Amino acid sequence: MDANLRERLTALDRLSYVDVIGLLDKGASVYYDGPEGAVVTLGESSLSSVVCTGDWEAMLSHLDLSADLICVHDEGLRDYLVDRCGYGNEEGCFSYSWWAGPMSVPQCDSRILDVSYIDTIESVYKLAGREELLSDLSSGMVTGLFEDGLLVGFIGFHPEGSMGMLHVFEEHRKKGSGELLEKIDINRALDMGIVPYCHVFFSNKASRSLQEKLGLGRGERPVWWLWKQI
Repeated sequence: MDANLRERLTALDRLSYVDVIGLLDKGASVYYDGPEGAVVTLGESSLSSVVCTGDWEAMLSHLDLSADLICVHDEGLRDYLVDRCGYGNEEGCFSYSWWAGPMSVPQCDSRILDVSYIDTIESVYKLAGREELLSDLSSGMVTGLFEDGLLVGFIGFHPEGSMGMLHVFEEHRKKGSGELLEKIDINRALDMGIVPYCHVFFSNKASRSLQEKLGLGRGERPVWWLWKQI
């Protein structure tokens, strides 16, 4: 881990750059670090994450434009990569993170889900393909909440370390299950030694309300996830 870059980003704006801090905690490589910004890469997910602290155009020569995924923190750079470099993007996200101690979690039936739950999860969660979901389940990154032996919802970690995949089945909603699942994942992240954080689409008002209810801090600089189009 590049401790100097982590310290600088933490001091500069830890709420906005929590995802890059998280990548460094996971052992990501520093591809470039200079006055105009930084690029870190996580090989296992073919991801580059780009921080611009100056003119985004000055960062272009430092980017690997063959990366499958690029996460940027500057809208101008986002627009250029979409318009000129063959990347796709739907909308931006806000970063929410938790920097305090463990959450208080009432006694409940939570379990790590295995690959036997793939069909159930794939039927309702559409933001990842079957291969990625199988990988998440195989690595023990998905937690399920049960009531009377029935799965009522689940949550997991994406490959780069962010919390996500939160889903509560419709018949079990409005009972606090989503809030409970996120508290469980926050504590799992703390146990793993990583900062609990998530990216929430601008349009996802329900999730934004949940983060605010739980007390997570929101970064002022949004992020945009871009993927290389064929």
